[in-house]
Amino acid sequence: MKNQLGYLLLEAFRGFRSDKFLSVTSVITIGICTSVFAGLLLAFTLVWSLGGGGASDSVVRVFPGPKYESQASLDGLEAKLHRLQGVDSILFVSKDDALEEFKRDFGDEMIRSLDWNPLPHSFLVYPAPGFRSSAQNKLLLDRIRQMEEVEEASANSLYLAWLDKWRVPVAGGSSLLMLLVAGALSLIIHNAVKLNLYSRRILVENMKYCGAGHLFILAPFLLEGVLLGVLGSLIGVLSLAFLLGLSRLVSASIPGLVPFWTCALALMGSTAAIAAIASARTVRSFLRGHAV
Repeated sequence: MKNQLGYLLLEAFRGFRSDKFLSVTSVITIGICTSVFAGLLLAFTLVWSLGGGGASDSVVRVFPGPKYESQASLDGLEAKLHRLQGVDSILFVSKDDALEEFKRDFGDEMIRSLDWNPLPHSFLVYPAPGFRSSAQNKLLLDRIRQMEEVEEASANSLYLAWLDKWRVPVAGGSSLLMLLVAGALSLIIHNAVKLNLYSRRILVENMKYCGAGHLFILAPFLLEGVLLGVLGSLIGVLSLAFLLGLSRLVSASIPGLVPFWTCALALMGSTAAIAAIASARTVRSFLRGHAV
């Protein structure tokens, strides 16, 4: 068993040693493909993460009327909001908190001359994860506006509607392009394994005549193809990390919406699987005596 494992590893790395230029070129080409794949995977993951609206995107801000600013009225309104279907949590923002938030965002030049706080109390109503779509957010907003204690309520309705409109086209387009990239990866690995097969075709033919099983012949080339795929996918993982870092320039919240290690493992695993399938098909075709 130990000798067979040693033979498997030795033969798997023989292609890397015998033709370093081909191996390096294949890894770089696979890396370019997996980088494109990483970008598409990032777009797919991001659009589905945002598709139902994030917690901050789907929040509804509720302003009570001037007649309902006593503590008892505010507590009563908060209790009514909690009873609404689809409400996950509620955060009360007092006048003082709203003033500090205003100063932090816009400075205090505009209100420096005032000797009183003109900002109202408000509630931030966060919908539950299953109630963050555009339609559900609008339904919740309409129900809140019907309460007599509420003077005004607002939400990112247009933004959520835009997400609902483009989620399926972007996800579908990304999926289609990922399939095309997977086909390109399969072709690259097929050609790399095919060239190594032809360079060692005499050895393979002798092994066939000596009675070696197909699995024994296939295993080194299968492992070689998987190694090429995994090494190339590491470039794709680096590209994914770079794209996530770059996305901070657009919004600091984007990296938090994408599970980096899950995407990285999915990228490496899918590339290794494509490499294994392409390698196996190429070797089996060769062993059957068909044109490869």
